[in-house]
Amino acid sequence: MSKPTLLLNPGVGWAATTPFHYTLTLDNKYAHMGHLKENWYLKRLCEYPKYEDHFKEIYCSGQNLYNKRPSNHPWGQYLSQKNKFAVKTSLDPYLASPPSIENYISYWKSHWETVKDTYAAVCDFTNGNYALPYEFWAEVAPKLREHFNVKVTFQFRDPVRRYFSEVGSLLNKKFEYSVEHKEDMKTRFLIRKKLHKQLFFHLLKQDCCSSLCDFSGAYSKFASVFGIENTYVTIMEDLWDKNQEKEQLEALSNFLSYKITKLHDNCYVPNMGSRAPHLPFLQDQWESDIDDLEEQDLHSAHLYMSRYYTDFKNTFGYLPSSWKK
Repeated sequence: MSKPTLLLNPGVGWAATTPFHYTLTLDNKYAHMGHLKENWYLKRLCEYPKYEDHFKEIYCSGQNLYNKRPSNHPWGQYLSQKNKFAVKTSLDPYLASPPSIENYISYWKSHWETVKDTYAAVCDFTNGNYALPYEFWAEVAPKLREHFNVKVTFQFRDPVRRYFSEVGSLLNKKFEYSVEHKEDMKTRFLIRKKLHKQLFFHLLKQDCCSSLCDFSGAYSKFASVFGIENTYVTIMEDLWDKNQEKEQLEALSNFLSYKITKLHDNCYVPNMGSRAPHLPFLQDQWESDIDDLEEQDLHSAHLYMSRYYTDFKNTFGYLPSSWKK
């Protein structure tokens, strides 16, 4: 009997993971995510017991802040936390304590039985999986591969523009300080005043780029434990480029062994910065760019972040022509 496919999409955040998720789950019925796009179970397992309260908040609070997907909308039957497939899948393996990779496997095997007549795979789109250490993945990967045909997809976006959006997202919350950014009075002041561009360059000058900027390191980590043949990178700007759509969809379809014919809308392409369209259920995208980067800003930011472009070229042998524009 062939193994079911588990698609891991570790990110990267602010590079259209949500439109990519909608493309696969809603528009093409390739893979279904269970109860949530981001279940955060493996981060809970990796950092146990540090993450327990936060994990319970995700699943057990009356108002789930992580459930940004539509409920009272036709899409809700596929994307909401109480979608028509999730309600038939038991959360007991996820809620059991302590967490274990066996419970993670049990959840996905159960969910596969629920969706297999409609979908070709199940999927975990937790962006938090991106930064989990190599040692953790090296330990759990063999167990996952024993039960699943594991595929890994990434969406990468121009490093400067992606990090600019990540920094912008800090300004749209009640003050929540990211542990990856140095806490100082100026940072706090810039966040409270919602000064997007000033905060961006303040963090760059302190060499405060988040781990999400390290595309090469993340790709190499996942490729080493799941195999290069099972790991696929999409360049966000190219995937959503109308002039490349046919060849991009064909390449993605070949990797997934499933025909992908339609892309979901994406607020980041074409790049409109603070003027991005307010598309439904993509609020995390169009709220992330409060300010705009001018040509001189891009040039200055590239000087600070040049290593990420160099690392990408060294790993993949080229630099996307759509970047640095």
